Amino acid sequence: MSVNDSAHQGFTPRGEARRQRLLAAAREVFLDKGYAGASVNDIVARAGGSLSTLYKLFGNKEGLFVASMEAQASSVWSRLGQAGERPPEEVLTELARDLMDLALPAANIRLIRGIAAEAERTPDLGALFLDHGPDRTRRELADYLKAQHQRGRLTVKDPRAAAGIFTGMVLGEWMLDSLVGRPPQLDAQARDERARLCTQLFLGGLGGQ
Repeated sequence: MSVNDSAHQGFTPRGEARRQRLLAAAREVFLDKGYAGASVNDIVARAGGSLSTLYKLFGNKEGLFVASMEAQASSVWSRLGQAGERPPEEVLTELARDLMDLALPAANIRLIRGIAAEAERTPDLGALFLDHGPDRTRRELADYLKAQHQRGRLTVKDPRAAAGIFTGMVLGEWMLDSLVGRPPQLDAQARDERARLCTQLFLGGLGGQ
């Protein structure tokens, strides 16, 4: 179940509060211990409640991992879904900032390193992370770009390719440097300047198609 579907599942306020506590605890435990080191017992101990509740809501550790990833990334996806009539330059600049805030913090980099290492032994875990994280972000962005193209606001011949180029441009060498232990000095000014520059270059490139 997608985290964004919770409002349609008939949760009571108390049940939704319990669910959110488990998601918050899961995020903390996954970031602290990585996927392999995390256990559902650790998560329940931190959140309170019972294992039976966790299994009822999320199925297993894998389901909880997916839901916690989606909860973290939902603000990025919702920005695109709620863009309305706002100028694409404004929407994409804010999206670029969101992507950096989501992907580059040290705790998230540690988690990605752990998933990458474990994916060599368990490819399904890598596929799970990609499908419910980076791949979904690119799909959401591609849908946004396609809609803008159809409305005549942008010219985008291949929305999927364009989405990958934009996200790759935003994270670029900062992601690679972070993964190998040389994180950027990511203050608000540097992040905002990069977000604006990437958006300008991207939109300028679309104009030249």
